[in-house]
Amino acid sequence: MSNANQPSLTQPDAGQRSGLVRLMLEQWPYVLLFVAVIAGVAFTDMRLEFALLYWQILIPVFGLVALAIGWSSAGEDTKDRTAFALKTILHWGALFVLVWILYLPQLKDVLNAELTGLQIIFLLGLTAFLSGVHGNPRMSVVGVFLIVSGIVVAFLDDAALMMSVLAVAVLVGLIVWQKLTGGKSSD
Repeated sequence: MSNANQPSLTQPDAGQRSGLVRLMLEQWPYVLLFVAVIAGVAFTDMRLEFALLYWQILIPVFGLVALAIGWSSAGEDTKDRTAFALKTILHWGALFVLVWILYLPQLKDVLNAELTGLQIIFLLGLTAFLSGVHGNPRMSVVGVFLIVSGIVVAFLDDAALMMSVLAVAVLVGLIVWQKLTGGKSSD
């Protein structure tokens, strides 16, 4: 008897491979944002004097991603889309100003680099979560993941880099598992 029509247990078929590639292409912005935040926290710990510039670049990138992924759910009406864009800009702009305040010279004596990095990861997590509440729910997942990662980094400071890599691996694994087990996308 020939097993030519049965799927192989060791080799994924072309449909599974293309589905996995499509899944990774769909999820790359979220994984990239998470990695950028973890890199920013490490950068804040190492080079506090340049960290503000890093966050001033990264926060608008987060805002643009949130705007792009929430645009389709903003409605078809120009008024609705304009309101969504304004809310998104104000939402991420508030975080931008708050991070700028954390780097004021008057706070350098009170806040050290490690504490500042953790505060930013929690604020960014909260902002991403709330952005997801008003836009694409996946952004909320990113926010929760950032907050949990901040807690892990705080408790396991010596192993922060290892835990960050593990967290990214777990996130990618969960996304792949959801897609392979038939979970539906929220889009």
